Amino acid sequence: MSTLTPMPDGNWFENVEKRPHPWPGLEWLTTALVFDDVAAAVEFYGSTLGFVPIAVLPFADREGTMFARLRYRGINFTLNSREFEPTLAPPAEAAPSSMFYVYVDDVPAATAAMREAGASVLEEPTEQFWGDLRARVRDPFGYIWDLARPI
Repeated sequence: MSTLTPMPDGNWFENVEKRPHPWPGLEWLTTALVFDDVAAAVEFYGSTLGFVPIAVLPFADREGTMFARLRYRGINFTLNSREFEPTLAPPAEAAPSSMFYVYVDDVPAATAAMREAGASVLEEPTEQFWGDLRARVRDPFGYIWDLARPI
């Protein structure tokens, strides 16, 4: 007997569970990303996608940023320096093994902002069969972002 729930009548979001988190300001999942230059990543995501810095921590013993917590529409992201989280860091030459699917207000504008800030557009905004307008972008740090909006 299968425990999988089929997609109801083609609606991808019909069976999405939304339970409030018991600790204010937190959600059930925080994504941790690793960077060689956390300050540059804070600037990039803030200026292109509107991520909001919640906490930015400098290294105690030298110049530079060790850690930052950003929020995007209620979702937490932590940006960690390679030295702060060495077990999370892939080799510098390795490509990320995941991508992020993020809903934005204006897919063409977000795509253009990321391109102007140094990202590579892998796929221009295109209507997808599941009902989203989606673009695929590789940011200057190597992470891949799908920028989407329901049509």
